Amino acid sequence: MQALQKFNLSDFTAAGFTSPQIPLQQFQAIATDESTHATTLQLAINALGGETISGCTFDVSSLLTDVSTMVAAARLVENVGVSAYLGALTLINDTVLSTAAATIMTVEARHQTILNLLSGATAIPQAFDVALNPSEILALTGGLISGCSLGIPANVPLQLNSSGPVLAGTELNFTSTALNGTLSSTNLSCQFLAGGLSAAIVQPLCECSVPQNVTGPLYVFVTNSSQPLANNIRDAATGTIVAGPTLIFIDYQQDALAMAARPGLNSTVTTNGTSTTTASFAAPTTITLASATPSPSAVSATPSLSTVSATLSPSTVPAQGIVTTTISPSQASAILASMSA
Repeated sequence: MQALQKFNLSDFTAAGFTSPQIPLQQFQAIATDESTHATTLQLAINALGGETISGCTFDVSSLLTDVSTMVAAARLVENVGVSAYLGALTLINDTVLSTAAATIMTVEARHQTILNLLSGATAIPQAFDVALNPSEILALTGGLISGCSLGIPANVPLQLNSSGPVLAGTELNFTSTALNGTLSSTNLSCQFLAGGLSAAIVQPLCECSVPQNVTGPLYVFVTNSSQPLANNIRDAATGTIVAGPTLIFIDYQQDALAMAARPGLNSTVTTNGTSTTTASFAAPTTITLASATPSPSAVSATPSLSTVSATLSPSTVPAQGIVTTTISPSQASAILASMSA
């Protein structure tokens, strides 16, 4: 809602969208859905004799510096939201309530798909999503919340440090209050959870790098054990988690629909001297988002909202005889139109 109030049509055009009406229409629909969900959940809690949490303040000002940052942040939060609903389903025994929660979760997943596209990435990067428990969710988002107690301990947040493209094989390093030197890094592991994996991919923390052949969102944990975390809430050895998760996106391709909606993301056209022309639209290489510092009364989490997105395009692979030229969004749209014709 704050983004819709802050940004105007020209801001969305400057962010590379073909038409500002494309993202605006989707963000307005998402805002309406989320407002309805919040009201419905509050009414359900009260009807069952529970009390809704009050007094919370949500500071997202650091995520609204520009449209590109806002879209990336919205994508991350929506992906985390889907994982939160999946994890919450394990806490509900009443079939009526679990079904009602699932009807919201499916809509959240649609939001997730839309925001993947608006971020210039793949609409459906994985065949499965990842379920997270409440403490893991707060490690990602708790730093945005202050002024209230949620009654849930948050995992120690984990911040990814990155100064360049993050692709398969890229070495990763992290910042966290848990990584303060009291624990030897040689005894720690980094673990990657992705949709469809039965268990996490485990590496020594001192040799942590992006796994091969995994795309889409990756939740990264630091653990004091090399035993892989199970990719289900019931069997996951959460007691071994030292920090995290944090969330990174590995985007190796962009959907044609994403290209058409937002061709202004580093638009390029590659020509090899023949009649064949290919359009390549590379997403922003690295985006790091930091939330505001919570007050002492906030949940036990520190700022850690972060995401890294990387896209491979033909222009990143040198080839003899290939010329790369930057073009305008209107030229890109014309190329797409001719290709579809």
